[in-house]
Amino acid sequence: MNEILIADGKGRLGLRRQYFHLAWAPESDVDADDARASIEAMRSLSSAPRPLLLEIAGVTLSNPARAAFAHAQAASAVAMIGSSVVDTIMGAALSRHDHCPHAYFTSESEALAWLDSLAAQPAGNAH
Repeated sequence: MNEILIADGKGRLGLRRQYFHLAWAPESDVDADDARASIEAMRSLSSAPRPLLLEIAGVTLSNPARAAFAHAQAASAVAMIGSSVVDTIMGAALSRHDHCPHAYFTSESEALAWLDSLAAQPAGNAH
């Protein structure tokens, strides 16, 4: 998978199979500019929304960053991967918008299986 660095190296974005894969560096503070940079990068890689595998372990997302992601609609589904109680809370905050399905996982293989299951559903049944 070819990756591009975004937000001054705080994040890496690439295409993995039919998915976007966005990994924020642990301990990163992601602000609205970082969020917009990742959204622009996703749009540069694909003109249509794609499922997103999002690694958020140990990451802090500002309220404006969460709002930018909520309104962007750059992804058709979001599987978030984290490892702590704080990551779980972050995942819950990110899943409040309903333009696409969201789920939180502690396992990459479970996250990918969930995204695969959504891809196998007929259009309109993914929520």
